[in-house]
Amino acid sequence: MKWAALGSGRVYFWIMTVPAVVYVVAWRLGPAVYTLWLGLNQYNIVYDAAPRWNHFANYTLLLRDGALRQSIGLSGEFAVIATAAEVVIGLGAAWFLDTDPPGRNLLLGVFLLPMIMAPVVVGTAWGTLFDRTVGYIPYALQLLHLPQPQWLATPGTAMFALLIADAWEWAPLVALLLFAALQAIPREHFEAARVDGASGWQLFRRIILPQITGMILVAAGLRLMDAFLELDKVIIMTGGGPGSSTQFVSMFVYKQAFQFYELGYASAVITLLLAALGVAYWLYLRSYGRALGAANP
Repeated sequence: MKWAALGSGRVYFWIMTVPAVVYVVAWRLGPAVYTLWLGLNQYNIVYDAAPRWNHFANYTLLLRDGALRQSIGLSGEFAVIATAAEVVIGLGAAWFLDTDPPGRNLLLGVFLLPMIMAPVVVGTAWGTLFDRTVGYIPYALQLLHLPQPQWLATPGTAMFALLIADAWEWAPLVALLLFAALQAIPREHFEAARVDGASGWQLFRRIILPQITGMILVAAGLRLMDAFLELDKVIIMTGGGPGSSTQFVSMFVYKQAFQFYELGYASAVITLLLAALGVAYWLYLRSYGRALGAANP
């Protein structure tokens, strides 16, 4: 009986493990290894019958590619501004929800709706809202007799429209994380501070902020890296334009792979980009761990 039970346990273990291993190898490790290999080849699917080994020629080319550097700069600019806006909006919303307003559960449910929508749906909705012909935003400006810029056809306003759409979609995630952190703060701390005559600003600066700084860093780090790779809303709303004013690095890779069909070069850019993001994420985790250690000796 003992050996039968042991044997059935092993069978159960393999039944539960093998599908996960197959999935990781087939859909994660396999494509990753293929991308690494393809980045070392010249491969245009229109002109090349098969990948041709060219060592590090793709990496040499991308280091001299001015369009790629511009795309990385635009991605960094977008990620920093979007993350800052989402942290500010999310913190304000979390603080408001923490005051237990009437109908808080309903408000929280409505507020979280954008983050569960597909990014393509968000891009389509905001692209329609900003459309000069059928959009509600130009129509509202017309009623107010205000200037009506071509939101998605002017470099500055196109970036602004993307920032609004991204903040609308992802500020609720930041708010949810910070709301959970606020709820974890003992209420006795607030009551003691109010008895001592602390103002709202002093309450926030001396009690709330020190206890949620870790979660703010987590939320900001997650959003920064995700916003840096923004693609869906760019494709739907601006297509990287006008010109190349919203051609973020993900859009650059997309065009190289699916418009110019340079799969080898696109793979090299992806490899270098993911390696850089991996290093950045590792440094972020290290600094975050040190900050937590200093705060909790």
